[in-house]
This record gives sequence, structure tokens and C-alpha cells, in this order.
Amino acid sequence: MPQENNGQWLEIIGKALAYLCVQQVAINDPKRVPDVVAKVQFLEGIGLATSDAAALLGTTANSVKTNLRQRQKRKGTGRGKKTKK
Repeated sequence: MPQENNGQWLEIIGKALAYLCVQQVAINDPKRVPDVVAKVQFLEGIGLATSDAAALLGTTANSVKTNLRQRQKRKGTGRGKKTKK
């Protein structure tokens, strides 16, 4: 195998291992990664870019960002307003 292809293969192996890792977490602890957005966030946490993580899970980075923004709006976070006590 030529030396210049090693970097490309290492990237492919790394992404495959990241995918297997998120699938194993989904099996062992389903509440930790209940949906695609949570899985992408998990993959980002272990070092993958958003676009790569989304592609591994069969979606797009824009879709993930939109779903994350909608989730934050539902929870009421990210608006900068304090709630009354």
C-alpha cells in the first residue's frame, strides 16, 4: 500500500469506528442518544465534524442544525430571557 493512501484509509477507519461507537451507545444507553441530533452531538464530542457525523447517520448538517434549533426553541433555551420564580 503506498504511503500517501495511509491518511485516507485512517480517516475511513476512524469514521467507521465512530459509527460503531455511536451505535453501541444507542444499544447500551438509549436515553443518552435518543435521536439523530443527539447521535450527531455525541459524534461531535469524540471529534468528528458536524457534516461528517451527519453523513454517517444518513442526514445533512443543515438538517441537524435545524432540528437542534427547533429543539432549543421548544425547551425555551437560547432566548436569553429569565423565567419568573
